[in-house]
Formats: sequence, C-alpha cells, structure tokens
Amino acid sequence: MTNKIESSFSINTLPSYKNPPVNEVVCGMRFDTPDKLRIPHIGFLWDKFRADYPIIQHAPPISSAKGEILVDQATGMPLPRVWFINRSDDQLIQFQGDRFYFNWRRRQNDYPRYDHVIKNFESVLNKIVIFFDELEFGELRPVEYELSYINHIPKGQGWATIDDLPKIFLDYAWEKTKERFLPKPEKVSWQKEFLLPGKKGYLIISFKQAIQKEDKVPLLVLELKTRGIDESATKDRMREWFDLAHEWIVRGFTDLTTPEIQKIWELEENA
Repeated sequence: MTNKIESSFSINTLPSYKNPPVNEVVCGMRFDTPDKLRIPHIGFLWDKFRADYPIIQHAPPISSAKGEILVDQATGMPLPRVWFINRSDDQLIQFQGDRFYFNWRRRQNDYPRYDHVIKNFESVLNKIVIFFDELEFGELRPVEYELSYINHIPKGQGWATIDDLPKIFLDYAWEKTKERFLPKPEKVSWQKEFLLPGKKGYLIISFKQAIQKEDKVPLLVLELKTRGIDESATKDRMREWFDLAHEWIVRGFTDLTTPEIQKIWELEENA
C-alpha cells in the first residue's frame, strides 16, 4: 500500500501488552444486499470455507439500525445469519445478506494479535468477492466497516468490588459524602463516543458488568468498537481505515485504563 493515512498520533510504536484481557475481536463490514441472493446460495459460500471452517450453525439475524430484519424480496422470508466455525472453536465467520464478520475468540490460545485478525478478514473478503462474481451478484459495495475488541476483566484481576473501579479506569470515581442521599451504586455501566479523524466514523467505548458462564465469576466487560468508512471505500483505503481503527482502539484502551491495572496486563515499556 503506497498511500498511508496521516495518523493523528506520533509515529511511535503502539502500546502492546503481553497479557491483554482481550476475549474476542470482531472485524467485518456491512454491504449492499445483492438482489439475487437467496438462502440456498449460502451453501455455495460455505463450500469456499468448509475445509477450514467445517462446523455450521444458525444464529439470530442482526437487525438494522432501524430495527428491521433483512428479508427475501421474493417471499418475505427472513434471511438467516450463519456461522462457519473452525475445529478449535476460536475462529468463526458470520454471514448474512447485508454483512459478514471474522471473529477471533479466546479459547485455549492467547490473542494472536491484530495482524492475524486483519489478514484473516481480508482472506474472507476475497472469497466473498469471488462468490459474488461467480453467482453474478454484482460488485460487493461496502456500507460500513467495523472493528471491535471485547475485553473481560474477571474479579480478582485488579479489583474485588465496585469501589475498586478507579483502580482500573482513570475517568471513574464515585464520591460518597455525608451530604449525599444516594449510597454507592451496586451496578455500573456507561458508554462514550469519540469521532475518528477525518469524520471516518466513531470509536464507541462501553462498559458493563456480567457473570462468567463457566465459573459464575463476576466480570467487567470493556468493549471498544469502531464503526465507519472511508469516503472512497476502495479496497486500499479499506485497509487504511482498519489500521486507523486499530490504532484508536489500542491507544484509547491505554488512555482509559490506569498504570496500576496495566502492570497486571504487562504493558511493554519499549514496544
């Protein structure tokens, strides 16, 4: 790629962690739904991935921002969302008629880093483009890109109660004084949005509490999601957009969290 986007940050290497709390990474896009797409066509698409993703599952369709479900124009039947899953269950491809995603999710292996995720996403994209060409669906036209990092911070990893949130997040504090009526909160959640440079989308940071399914241990879930698109929407500019989104997620994560918790995640000083 010859034309790199000018970063809003310094040219220094991005922050890196030896033991990050990343539990899942989602990389994908929404696109214009081809008029000719029908449910049986999804079987042809699976053939392109089946060797590496032999397990298939149905999943509830993802609705649009307006709450609408994608339907087959001829019959009015909802178009399904399907998952193609690899044998180790740590990678999957999601597809429905207006979007696709590549997911890495933590199982036994450590997070393999952004380079692994983006290369797999680009491989999936190339096969979907071929699929569109073979079935004469027309050009795959992106509408929106997405890159999301979902972090799980279990109880015992730098915190024990809600009172410990300031030890993790720089911008959270709950001051309880004698004059205040409300006690300290039992549950906390929040969301913040930041505009990406050049109006290329948003970084949406959200936080909530949850319970780990396997052992019922309380969790703090921190998600950093980027959504948007470069105006040109070409394939080269697409990679630039994802690199920018990744930079904002990594720097935003570091900007949001405390040096105290970063020591637990093993921030590399000279990364």
